[in-house]
Amino acid sequence: MKKLFFGMGVFTIVCLSCLSGCLDEKSKFVGTWQNQDGSMSMTFDSNNKVTITGNGLLTLTGSFDYSIANQKITFSSGDIGKTFNYSFSASNQLIISTDQGFSLLLTKT
Repeated sequence: MKKLFFGMGVFTIVCLSCLSGCLDEKSKFVGTWQNQDGSMSMTFDSNNKVTITGNGLLTLTGSFDYSIANQKITFSSGDIGKTFNYSFSASNQLIISTDQGFSLLLTKT
């Protein structure tokens, strides 16, 4: 019986660790981000919604759902979606890029 409780405890800790890693990554996005000249902004909320204004990210503007997994972010509306790479270069900087070499540096405001 003790082995069962121990095993369940270890399993629970592993699951919570995995989930907290996903939640921590998502929380990094929440807030408003702008490009260097302020002509584009992205506002992420904690409910997987993003509003993109201006231009600069392959002509995406408007409100979208977003999801993150494996250092990729997908912006979607209905059945249509675009996926990009992302990384955080500093605590308040986000880089969104494509495999073709396009990149966008955003700073959290």
